Amino acid sequence: MRETSGSVFDYLAKDISALGTFHSRKSGVVAAYGDVLHAVDTEGRPTVLVPIGEPKDGPQAWRSKSLVLQTVNLDVDDGKMPFVVLRCIASNLNHQFGLLVDDLLDAIEVEPDRAANVVSVALDRWRNLFEGDGGGVLSPAQLAGLLGELTFLGELVKVHGPAAITSWKGPQGSRHDFVFAGCSVEIKATTNHNNMTVTIHGGRQLDHPDNGDLYIRAFQLEPSPNGVSVPEKVEELIAQGVSRSELLMALRGVKYNYADSLAYESSRFVLLTQRSYLVDDAFPKISSENLVPRGMIDRLGNISYSIDLGQLEPIEHDARNVQLASLGGS
Repeated sequence: MRETSGSVFDYLAKDISALGTFHSRKSGVVAAYGDVLHAVDTEGRPTVLVPIGEPKDGPQAWRSKSLVLQTVNLDVDDGKMPFVVLRCIASNLNHQFGLLVDDLLDAIEVEPDRAANVVSVALDRWRNLFEGDGGGVLSPAQLAGLLGELTFLGELVKVHGPAAITSWKGPQGSRHDFVFAGCSVEIKATTNHNNMTVTIHGGRQLDHPDNGDLYIRAFQLEPSPNGVSVPEKVEELIAQGVSRSELLMALRGVKYNYADSLAYESSRFVLLTQRSYLVDDAFPKISSENLVPRGMIDRLGNISYSIDLGQLEPIEHDARNVQLASLGGS
C-alpha cells in the first residue's frame, strides 16, 4: 500500500533545500514521461511534480489564495523536462492537499499516458474545496445532526454501493436531506437522552415531496468520549468506496470544512436509539398543506417548532426500502 502523500510531505519538510530547488522523492507512480514526484519547495510548501511531454501540454497556469499551478522546465538526469507543478500555499490546507495528491496519483496510475489531462480533471473536482470560505466551527448540536446524516448515508452505501451519495441532497439546498425514486427522508438528531424531541425548521420542511412519501429517520445520540466522531465517520465512508472529493464537496455544503477535522475529533457520540416515522396526514406538523387558509405559508417567517417523536408510533423503514433515483424504480 502506497504511503499517504500527507505523510511524505511531512517527511520532506524536515529537510528543506536552501539552494532554491525542490526537495523531492519519487511517489511510486510513473507517468508516460517519468516518475511523478512528491516535493516541498524552499518554504516547505507541499508540491506535486508531474512530468509531461511538452510545456504546451500542461494545464493553463493559475494562482489562487490556496493553490498555485504552473508548467516549468526542471533539471532531470539527462537534461531538462517540463513538469506540471501544483503546490499548496495555504498551510492550514496542507492535509487536504495531501488528499488531493492521493486522488491525483490514483488517477495517473490508471491513465499514465494522459497525466496532464488527469491533473486538470482532478483539479476540477477539488478546486472548490480549496477556494470556499471556511466559515465558523460547527457546534456540538450541528455535529450530532451531521453524524445522523452520515450514519444514514453509511447504511445506504452498504446496500446500494458508493453511488448512494447521489441521494444526499441536503447539502445542495434541497428541502429534504435524502431524495429517492419513490420517497424522501429527512434526518433528525437529538442529544437529549430523556426523550426524542426534535426541531423542525421552517413551514415547508415537512411538506410532502413530489416523488411520493416523506419519512423521518431520528437518531438519539449521547455525547461520550467512547463514541464516534464525524471525522471518523467520514473516513469510514471513504473506506466503503465513496468518492473522497464528492463527499468533501457535500460536507462543504453543510459548512463542514475538512481542514477543521482535528477540532472535531473530541466531539463524539454514542447512538442510543434510532427510529423511522412516516409523515402522513396523522403526523403532527405545520406545512403548506395543512395551514389555513392555504397558500399563506410563505407569509409567515421564522417558523420553528419541536415534536416529541417518542409519543408517536415508529415504523420499519431502512436503506433496503429505497431505490436510488439514478437507478429508476420505486
